[in-house]
Amino acid sequence: MSVDHAPFNRITFALPVQPFKVTAFISTQERLPAVTEFVLRLLHTCGRVSLGGFRDYFGFSEAEALSVIESLNRQGYVSLSEDELTLSEEMRQRFESSPDDYPWVTKLKRRTDVVPFDLLTFSMLGRAEFAFATANWVKLNPPTELVGNSLEMARRAYRESFARIERETARSRGEERERSYGVHSIESVEARKPGFVPLTVSLEIDAKNVVSAKLPNEFEAGASMQLLSEFRERVAASLEANAQVEGNHSDEFIELFELDFLRPYVVGPELNAHKLAVDVERGLTCPKGVQPLFGSSYLKRNRDRLLAHIHEARSGYNGQPLHQGSLGWLAPDYALWGRGEDFRQSVEAFRKALKTTGKGDDLYLLDRAEERQEPSVRGKYSNTGLVELHLFRPSELANTRWHSSLEVLLYPGRFAAVLLHASLPAVPGARIPFGFVSTQPKHLRLTHQLMLDSANGSRYCGRWSPNKEAGPSRPQSLFEACSFLAYSDIQPRPPV
Repeated sequence: MSVDHAPFNRITFALPVQPFKVTAFISTQERLPAVTEFVLRLLHTCGRVSLGGFRDYFGFSEAEALSVIESLNRQGYVSLSEDELTLSEEMRQRFESSPDDYPWVTKLKRRTDVVPFDLLTFSMLGRAEFAFATANWVKLNPPTELVGNSLEMARRAYRESFARIERETARSRGEERERSYGVHSIESVEARKPGFVPLTVSLEIDAKNVVSAKLPNEFEAGASMQLLSEFRERVAASLEANAQVEGNHSDEFIELFELDFLRPYVVGPELNAHKLAVDVERGLTCPKGVQPLFGSSYLKRNRDRLLAHIHEARSGYNGQPLHQGSLGWLAPDYALWGRGEDFRQSVEAFRKALKTTGKGDDLYLLDRAEERQEPSVRGKYSNTGLVELHLFRPSELANTRWHSSLEVLLYPGRFAAVLLHASLPAVPGARIPFGFVSTQPKHLRLTHQLMLDSANGSRYCGRWSPNKEAGPSRPQSLFEACSFLAYSDIQPRPPV
């Protein structure tokens, strides 16, 4: 982690793109056939050549010499006057303007390219890797006015981008670039199947507690300024659309879990997120059995810490008794959580660790869904590798509503991790996760109870497959569907 910029979330955005097949006529410069070029260079060097001298120099017969001269004269390359041969005025000018003493001529050449353009600004993309976007990515949908006029936009973009198209095509084929004056005319434009390019953005906090979005290096280096500007605006709009207006609840979080070591980082509504990130990286002092966490649980450094706890529990490492079980993961109520490749990689890693030994253990993810909103919530986890998705109704209790900002991971009997997704007043849509992973019994009991209180009773609405357009499995209670949560004597509070 950089001391200057501390990442706290990574989100994969889906940039809409579409290839277009363009057939056009290009004004190109070409060299003449070898004999013609040799004749013209001789005249350029000598200025004037007699008909007899021309015939004798090349060893032509009288008829051959006349045939060559008539052909060159007809094309406007030479002039014949009083038995003397000279360059035409046009060809003389071509020699004067040539950088290499070759008489280049202009011709129209038919050319076909298949070019991908983004659908936000119609900028040409380089070697874009197209993919079928999943609902897990945050799609940046193009404006309807651009989509409805896409062929004309592609026509104009092809003209404007032709120099780059020509350069990259030549490079990919290992050829030299053609000498071109650009597009003379466009014969046809044909739209191909649209797709998306996944771009994972790192949200970071700097030493001034300012949030920034770091774009992928390759994209930032190759995209046009117009596309970069539009993309950044779309990312900022996505953050603003998910602003939290009820404060960051840091004080309640610290009080509930007795996290006194985090108090110095919270002053009123402000969270000194950057200082906390740096201190966590350098080794923040915590009570025994507690480790601090900064950033989303699926960031690699946090994922590795959680995996270490899973491996320790399942292998009996460090003299601990062997403990096999499932992992529960309670999602925070935040639309930009778990969106992208980092989350998918974490799901894969957690499930793999849980299945190395024992049978039936898995990763169980619990998330909120209003009535009739279950399919859209389910779709958010498509193609992530998740199998056990369980949905429940949000709480309406005012005094515990802030619990929806908590992200909870529980491996019953061994460890728990809790992160508060807190907002900053300056950028309320950029939730900054911070918290802890603990083996302390009091934290396990409290975390276990929070998970049960969130999803148990009438609020539980079943297991939903992330990858199938189907309803929930047969009605079950939370304990029936997630039996690993019933391991102890913790009893849920009366259903609300």
